[in-house]
Amino acid sequence: MKKKLQLAGIFTILLLVFTVGLKGTFDGYYGFYYAEKEYKKPIAFTLSEEIIKLKPVSIFLSYTGFDTGYSFFAPNVASDFVLLFELKDQKGNVIENKIMPAFKNKESITRYTSIYNMFLDKISAEGGTMKDNKYQQYLDIIIKQIAVSVKKENPDTASIIARLYLYHYPDLKSYQKGEKSERLILVGEYK
Repeated sequence: MKKKLQLAGIFTILLLVFTVGLKGTFDGYYGFYYAEKEYKKPIAFTLSEEIIKLKPVSIFLSYTGFDTGYSFFAPNVASDFVLLFELKDQKGNVIENKIMPAFKNKESITRYTSIYNMFLDKISAEGGTMKDNKYQQYLDIIIKQIAVSVKKENPDTASIIARLYLYHYPDLKSYQKGEKSERLILVGEYK
């Protein structure tokens, strides 16, 4: 009985990992190739979405980290963001330019950089696919709160401007023409 229970647990975990991978693959494929088109979801896509939406399953997946999927194997390179801070004094002179707040340990840096993934929604909103204005406001609040914490680090700061940039890497055609450096595209500016 104990062995059957252990095998059932292992099978369940493997099934969940497979389901998350399947959903991630469908999300990546249909999100990339059918972003602007109407399409009928395959039954496997719908079924994997419904399984992952179940409350006990979604809690288990988020606590274990299994909900991240395997999209890093996708053919399109993930976007990367930079959040820059410009600190100014009372006279409007720039005191300092910072790329991130001061952290005490590596875990804080990892958590900080992981929020950049949420900013992808800001880009999709500009394309017209993001309808949730409250979520956009939430993302703006996150940026402003980070700016407030950076401002507190330097007591001489009277004002701060946070600018969110997206890296733009050259595509293959541009690279073949000699463009080898990335550019920064301004996504938003917050005062």
